[in-house]
Amino acid sequence: MTHPLTPVPLRGTAARRALLHAAALLFLASITPMVNAALQLGALYEVRWPQRTFHYTALIRIGVGVVVFFWLLWTVIARTTLDRVSARQRILQRCAALGCSSASLYATDPDRPLGHFGTVVTGLSFAWLAWEVCRSHGITLEKTPREKSPQRWWAQTFDLAGRAFAACMAGGCLAYLGVQALLLLNVAALPVMAGNQLDTIGVTGPLDFMAQLVVVVAVEDVVIVAATAALMTAAGRPAWQIYTTVCAVEVAVHAYFGAPAVAMALFAAGRLQLYLRSGRVLPLIIGHASFDLLGALLMPLPLTHRLLIAVPVAIAASVITERVRRAAAPSPEPVTGAAT
Repeated sequence: MTHPLTPVPLRGTAARRALLHAAALLFLASITPMVNAALQLGALYEVRWPQRTFHYTALIRIGVGVVVFFWLLWTVIARTTLDRVSARQRILQRCAALGCSSASLYATDPDRPLGHFGTVVTGLSFAWLAWEVCRSHGITLEKTPREKSPQRWWAQTFDLAGRAFAACMAGGCLAYLGVQALLLLNVAALPVMAGNQLDTIGVTGPLDFMAQLVVVVAVEDVVIVAATAALMTAAGRPAWQIYTTVCAVEVAVHAYFGAPAVAMALFAAGRLQLYLRSGRVLPLIIGHASFDLLGALLMPLPLTHRLLIAVPVAIAASVITERVRRAAAPSPEPVTGAAT
C-alpha cells in the first residue's frame, strides 16, 4: 500500500527512522491524555491514587514539553538553511518556532499557567512538529489540491468532512449508548463514566472548550491519525498494523468512558480510512471539530431533545453538501459542429 503523499516508499535506514519518528510523535502526543484517562478509569474502580502519582503526571507533562521544544526547534533549523529559504524567511520561521515551543513549554508549569493561550499553543506545537517531522521524510500531510477550480476543491473538502463527521458520529454515538446501557444495567464489574464527557475531562466553560478543541484536533487528527499513518505507510508497515496502532491509541485516550471506550475504535478507523484514501487532513479536522461542537451544544439536553435537534441538523448538512457538490461539478461542454 502506498500513501497518496508518498510516491516512493522508504527503505532501509530511512524506513526505520520514519517508524521511530512515528512512535516518538505518537508517544509524545498521547502519553498525557492516556495517563489522565488511566487515572480516571482507576477512579471508576475506586482506586485511591497516592499523591505522588499526580506529581509524576506533572513531570511527564513537563518532560513532553521539553522534548517538543528541542525537537521542533531542531527540525525547523535543519529545514531553514539559506540554500532552501531566504534570509528573511529563515529568521521569521525560526523565531516563530522558538516562540511557539517556548510558550508550550512554559504552559506545562502548573504554577505558571498561560491559561487558554497556553492550551492553544500546546496544540499548535504538536501539529507543527508532526508537520515538520513528516516533511523531513518527504511527506506532506495535506495533499496539494490538483483541482484548478477552488469551488471543486472545497466541494471535495466538505464531502470528505461530512464522511469524517459520520465516522465520528458512529463511534461517538455507539460509545454514548454503551455508557447509557451500562448505567441502566448497573453492572458492578463494568463501571462507566457517571457524568457527561465535558465534566469528566475537566472542561469548565466555552473558552476552555474551544482551547481544548484545538488540542484535540491537533493531537487526534494531525498526530495520531495523519502523521502516524503517513510515517508508518512510508516505512512500509502493512495496513493492519496502522489500523491496530491508531485504534488502540484512540481507545486508550478515551478510556475514561469505561468499557464503552472500545467503540472509539470505530471512531478512529473511519477517519483513518478516509485519510489513507485521500491524503487530506483538513477534512478530518473540520469533521471532528464539527462533531465535538455539536456534541457540546447538545450534551446538557435530554436524549429525546438531542435526537429532535440532531436529525434535522444532519439532514440540513447533507442537503448543503450535496448542493455544494453539484455547484462545483464541471458543466457539460456544448456540442458543436452539428450535422446538417
